[in-house]
Amino acid sequence: MSTPQPQALPSEPKVWLSLTQAQLDWAYDQANHAPNRVDVLKRIAQKSALSRAKVPQALRLSYGQSPIESLDWYLSEEANAPIVFFVHGGAWKSGTAQDNALQVHWLHAMGCHVVIPDFDSVTDVKGDLSHLAAQVERALLFTFKQAKQHLANPQQIIVVGHSSGAHLSACMVTRKWTQMGLESNPIAGLLCCSGMYELEPVSLSARSQYVNFNPEMINDLSPQRHTACFQMPVTLLCADQESPEFIRQFESFAEALTLNNTALKTHWIKANNHFEVLETLFDEHSVHAMALRALVSHVRG
Repeated sequence: MSTPQPQALPSEPKVWLSLTQAQLDWAYDQANHAPNRVDVLKRIAQKSALSRAKVPQALRLSYGQSPIESLDWYLSEEANAPIVFFVHGGAWKSGTAQDNALQVHWLHAMGCHVVIPDFDSVTDVKGDLSHLAAQVERALLFTFKQAKQHLANPQQIIVVGHSSGAHLSACMVTRKWTQMGLESNPIAGLLCCSGMYELEPVSLSARSQYVNFNPEMINDLSPQRHTACFQMPVTLLCADQESPEFIRQFESFAEALTLNNTALKTHWIKANNHFEVLETLFDEHSVHAMALRALVSHVRG
């Protein structure tokens, strides 16, 4: 059972919409909404190991200069196959590529490549969230440029993310790809689960204790402020036992994309919290997995 929302005194100021500081901090702390998170994360790591063991060929490749700037590339056995590029969550400060490989076995069976990058914890880079976005950007650019060498299709890259990884995934759509030598955005499809898409309320929460928010970064890394960039098919998912703020973020971003005429599909995952919804990705017949399968099939044409 989740921790009840703090009750506001009549005299307490509101810092975001109708929320006081205590309520906003409560809303962005997953410990209050998923008390079983430690056990679920252990299962996710265990299932990721099982999934990885079923894929015969995997490479560990460097996309940057520091040791953490490496990615796991699970090779497809099919020529000209699509790539699923997965960005893990962890509040921007935890998580690894190998412990977030739940889906590689069934995506491999579909004929897909799967690429999962590692990147710095924001707490190791003085709270600079732009640094993480730049790392994921470099990893995605590296994947695009290496695709043909690994018999993958660079025109069929599907970017997928969960939680803070969903935020970073959505940010990839808004990057200035033509300035990096590409003719167009390399993302053919996007799937985001339980993410944050507007950073202003996050910046007002206790997460500001470890993320160095500033107005320029908030604007640059708030995908909801750049909906014109979302010209590819987008799928958004949210668990029904999420924090109220994560639910609001999902609904608000979906509304903004709809107004932008984005090709959008949305899904609620019933009877799941923030971490349980990620665990469902191991099951190829779950709503989460079926939504990803449908997006891959759409991109393949």
